[in-house]
Amino acid sequence: KMTISRGGETIELAVKRKMVETPAVEAQILESGIALITIYNFNERCAQESIAAVEDLIGQGADALIFDVRGNPGGYKDEMVQILDYLLPEGDLFRSVDYRGKETVDTSDANCVQLPMAVLINGNTYSAAEFFAAALREYDAAVIIGEQTVGKGYFQTTYSLSDGSAVALSIGKYYTPKGVNLSEVGGLTPDVLLEMEDETAAALYYSALPREEDPHIRAAIEKLT
Repeated sequence: KMTISRGGETIELAVKRKMVETPAVEAQILESGIALITIYNFNERCAQESIAAVEDLIGQGADALIFDVRGNPGGYKDEMVQILDYLLPEGDLFRSVDYRGKETVDTSDANCVQLPMAVLINGNTYSAAEFFAAALREYDAAVIIGEQTVGKGYFQTTYSLSDGSAVALSIGKYYTPKGVNLSEVGGLTPDVLLEMEDETAAALYYSALPREEDPHIRAAIEKLT
């Protein structure tokens, strides 16, 4: 129960506590049967929502896919791998090597989505989002459009300290299917490099840029058609 003071009056409300869940994915059909799937992060439920969105869009008649990971800060490696496994054919998807030399390789089965694809990236595309785009390109499954990424190719662990603070230490490196560490190559370079003007980039950041005025989406549609 919550007691609230409003305008000099005291009100008591009964509130049910529960987890607040925000969507990780948004999807829609654009022109010419091309579908746009915006992945906001690779946190919990991202793979489930992304795969469900793609299957629904294909059911609606989509014959090409655009994945928008601009502004995506990354998230859980396992969520990214599940989506790549769904999209890509059999083979390596992702590698991680810790500083002791222990290597972990995630692989895909033979099932895949056989549609033309594009991925949109920008300077705020980080970590798992970068490796997602890189894997699709290395399998020749997608063209990458947008701006150069920073290249976050390390993974961390966090240690809690006795005073309540914490320190995060890098303990290993991530690699693309072909063995590229994005930190060592200065990030991911798009196939179609298309810088946004500051005003347009600000509108995108604040979700105020209409789809039809988005230069990256227009370039992706042009490539896919």
